[in-house]
Amino acid sequence: MHKVIDSPWELGRYANELKASGVETIIRYYNHSNSTRLPQKRIEKAEYDDILEAGLSLAVVFQQRGGVGGNIGDLDTESGARDSERALALAETYGQPENSAIYFSVDHDYYKAADIASIKAYFKAVSRALNGKYRVGVYGSGAVGKAVRDAGFVDFIWLAAATGWSGTREMLTTDQWALYQIHPPLNYRGTGYDGNIVGGRWKDFGQFRAGEEGSAFALGASRGLAAAVERHSELAEVSAAGGLNLRRGPGESFAVERALPLGTPVTILERNGEWAKVDLDGDGTVDGYMHASFLRVLSGGFPIEEAIGTTPYRVARAELAKGVGEVAGPGNNPRIVMYHKSTNHWSGTDDSVAWCSSFVNFCVEQAGMIGTDRQDARSWKNWGENVTDNPREGDIAVFARGAVSGSDGHVGFFVADEGGPTVKILGGNQSDSVCYQNYPKDGDLGGTHYKLLGIRRG
Repeated sequence: MHKVIDSPWELGRYANELKASGVETIIRYYNHSNSTRLPQKRIEKAEYDDILEAGLSLAVVFQQRGGVGGNIGDLDTESGARDSERALALAETYGQPENSAIYFSVDHDYYKAADIASIKAYFKAVSRALNGKYRVGVYGSGAVGKAVRDAGFVDFIWLAAATGWSGTREMLTTDQWALYQIHPPLNYRGTGYDGNIVGGRWKDFGQFRAGEEGSAFALGASRGLAAAVERHSELAEVSAAGGLNLRRGPGESFAVERALPLGTPVTILERNGEWAKVDLDGDGTVDGYMHASFLRVLSGGFPIEEAIGTTPYRVARAELAKGVGEVAGPGNNPRIVMYHKSTNHWSGTDDSVAWCSSFVNFCVEQAGMIGTDRQDARSWKNWGENVTDNPREGDIAVFARGAVSGSDGHVGFFVADEGGPTVKILGGNQSDSVCYQNYPKDGDLGGTHYKLLGIRRG
């Protein structure tokens, strides 16, 4: 298991088992009140004690709603004062040691200047209330983390697993993030949790643990985390369709520890010729060696490409040249998995999940622009500027698929309109591949009705 995990569910009853499985730190929640959907979200004193008595480290994050769904009203000066007051009350009641951290959640991709200003006001109020007694962390996107850290309001940045969020891929290339949450969500004995990677230079991210005698509290990383590497490491995933062997040394003569399936995330600690020294749990310790040519390097969920900095349409044409298509039968094309990872990928990252919007998001964000971060095609219908009456090659065309009043759709790059009933589109998930295809402006294709909703330009 990962060394650092977070969960909105009670884990105290499993604390000893989790420790035996290799977990070293559990991150749990403070809030005002639990919801019916997450009735165990707030850590209670008994669980708090169980975790520490098992010899685990504990870290806490405050979230009531955290601006989820774009509700920026959750994140202003008044909310910051109210949330920090509640967090302080819980910390003092439970006995959380001073100088440890309390993280506060920003659970949405905010990037507009007015929203960032409101979030900064929220964290200014939090910082003022905690007043150095506890250090402050932020959970959210790279853009939000950078803004509040640059303003001097937080000590730690915990990057959300939604790697398509603004500024996250850029933040991951730095040494400024302390934690990086990993998708997909996992479960232990039916209880959901997320794994986390600790940033290379961060041994202490505000967690705390019981002292050696089990009574006094001591700050800092547990023994395993104290051995974390000092430099930022590469994030990668297995790209071999049949999986990839983890070996005891850098060569095929070394014994195989086990095989890791396609898409398994790993951290590359060091390269040794054609071989990579890897960490599977994000704790900075070496778990074995893998052939580097079958590891696809990620930059915040993106492959590092020469196409970065060009236009989205040029990126799309570069993808076309790669011949990207779905994998027949079991397994997934790792390239399509990467497209999905440029979004919130709540519907999953398999290549069987509709991926036309993920493809467009990938192309847009590779070109340094902000997409919709969503997998649904109609999320593009209000993106950018409406240029339906005067489109040009490379603009983004949005279609209804099925009923116009429904939610299904298709999105791709506009190529040409020759005056007939169709327009030519370059897109993903077209005949299960990246290709050119003609789509009706208002008509049927393959027994399904399509209607052009608009053409957008960023």
